[in-house]
Amino acid sequence: MLALTLSSCTRDILPEPPKQEGNIVTISATIPPETRVAYTNTYTPGSGGTLAWQANDQIILAGYNGDTYIGSSLFTFVTGSTDQFSGTLMDGATPTTVYKAYYNSAGAITLDDDGKIYLPADFWQQTQNGTNSTAHIGKKILLSDTEANLISQRFDLTANSSIIRVNLENLQTAIHSVKKVIWTVETTTGGTRSAILNVSGVIKPTIPGQPFYMNAYLAFDPTVMNIAAGGKVKVTVIGTNGSIEWSKTVAAGMNYVAGNRYTGTVSSWATAQAAFRFTIDITDPTQPYEIWQHSAPSTCPANLTINWGDGASQTINKYASLPNETIASHPYAGAGTYTITIYSDQPDPSNVQMPQIKFNRTNYKNQLLTAVVTPFLNMGAQNFDDCFNNCVQLATIPTDLFRYNTQATSFEGCFSFCSQLTSIPADLFKYNTQATSFEGCFKFCPTLTSIPSNLFKNNVQANSFSNCFKNCKGLTAIPADLFKYNALVNDFNSCFQNCNLISDIPANLFSNNQAATSFSYCFAGCTALTSIPTDLFKNNTNATNFYMCFGVCTGLNSIPADLFRHNTQATYFSNCFTECTGLISIPADLFRYNTQATDFSYCFSGCIKLQLIPEIFPNPATNADFFAGRNMNFHSFFTNVGTAATAQGTAPELWSFNYGAGVTTTDCFTGANVSNAGNIPNNWK
Repeated sequence: MLALTLSSCTRDILPEPPKQEGNIVTISATIPPETRVAYTNTYTPGSGGTLAWQANDQIILAGYNGDTYIGSSLFTFVTGSTDQFSGTLMDGATPTTVYKAYYNSAGAITLDDDGKIYLPADFWQQTQNGTNSTAHIGKKILLSDTEANLISQRFDLTANSSIIRVNLENLQTAIHSVKKVIWTVETTTGGTRSAILNVSGVIKPTIPGQPFYMNAYLAFDPTVMNIAAGGKVKVTVIGTNGSIEWSKTVAAGMNYVAGNRYTGTVSSWATAQAAFRFTIDITDPTQPYEIWQHSAPSTCPANLTINWGDGASQTINKYASLPNETIASHPYAGAGTYTITIYSDQPDPSNVQMPQIKFNRTNYKNQLLTAVVTPFLNMGAQNFDDCFNNCVQLATIPTDLFRYNTQATSFEGCFSFCSQLTSIPADLFKYNTQATSFEGCFKFCPTLTSIPSNLFKNNVQANSFSNCFKNCKGLTAIPADLFKYNALVNDFNSCFQNCNLISDIPANLFSNNQAATSFSYCFAGCTALTSIPTDLFKNNTNATNFYMCFGVCTGLNSIPADLFRHNTQATYFSNCFTECTGLISIPADLFRYNTQATDFSYCFSGCIKLQLIPEIFPNPATNADFFAGRNMNFHSFFTNVGTAATAQGTAPELWSFNYGAGVTTTDCFTGANVSNAGNIPNNWK
């Protein structure tokens, strides 16, 4: 193990200001002598080493004015220099701007709107060509200098990643050539994380007796790949004609350190297998526990062994017909907690390893499942609709639960009614880039208290979040960037309905969702909501439906003047603010720009504190044809408005407009507290 030497805490000032030609700035950036962007295994400790910047290497500078992130700029290594990078500073940079620096490993590093580093889902996927090749490592090294430096200071980058070399010996015992090496560590009791190395060019020697070995190299994130005390470490080698594995329990555990290199040797092997684990709580042992498949009939894709957690086991043979929903069952002798493990003799996660199973059954409340311990094996799953629906005791799910089922497109109702689920792993859907629908995914999960900000960042194909967090009554906030990367979303219907602890809506929540057409019930029943951002729907120019959008938001007291100004295609405002009993005022011109709108029924019905004003629509004296050509519905538009207001309002003279295409007026102003009630025609009352 070689520990990389860290830079001195003393920050060097360049002997002369950074070179600047026009808008091009040249900076200085160093790395510790032992660091290799082009990793070389022949380094000798104490030799001093040399810097390893290469042609086309890049550094991202993140600029800050004070604590405010202003953007990033890309700087490229100046070929022939020792430590020089040139580039153009971002807009808004001043002489006092400070910077953080990140090595742009393989051009894959990006920064979010807060200047935080974000890695793509496939960043740690690596391919090694040959038994002792390290060429791939240079593309997977993370380096950064996160101190706030002036442009005149040298950037001293230190390592954030680590490297492991695993010497694989005696491979001739089982396989002909190596396709893949999987390094797995048990990070929590039963919970695992894996790093996968694809391999080419490693073939069993043709000369009899010649040793068959491989030195496998992996760059990895040491904050993820740590071994818990008493946890296991496993190395699996996938071959063309078989697979083998080695494992060991590490009593004291292992915390890997950023910047270190680690070496291990494996020479004894067993037949490889993959495992999926989950925990159940048996309360009534008279009823056998059943494992259900997602859809029947099916054929078992591998040889399976089910360890029931009480010493008993059951096998299902490869190609066995699975005609029914229940594919296995087991009676327990007594109540208690049991961990069930499904072993598959197909260890390669790029192949289907087990049938797709589910934990819900129609009209059945699953009170037995308490935790999913490991990620699902590859089940060839096309969707996870209702997979955990009504698992009312499920409290724990692993970070990369769906990692090996990247082809899944739908998660509709996946965790709905999981009433004990308290948190969502940040990377839960990171690998599911084909997912299109998250309808009802977490609805009626009342113990959820927060949502990870980047939960849907990689789901750029998503088109629906309808009902996604409906009735999540424990949620207290919505991340500002929750839907930032979901440009194809059509609807947010009931997305946060009845989330009655949410008091604020991020101003830019829907800024990148230009395709969205419907916000029906989106925030209905959010009783703690006190205000609405002015530009909340500014970029949603295709939106047509705001039915019940803020209905029963009883804490709301005002509406922004330009809330719907840019939603010129909107047609439905029915019940939009109905029963907003705390609403005191509405702005002039609220609906002036919504010239396609036809349905305002019940829009402000029950807003008892609202002081009505006539200016929410244009003046009919000068705009008599404002509603011409539209079949309008004003049924119960202002029913009981202002009955508890501090001052009497004035009704808009809707009866004075021309309605060539027809109009519904029933109960429009019934019970409304307005000063011009005597002017309202009877058919509008």
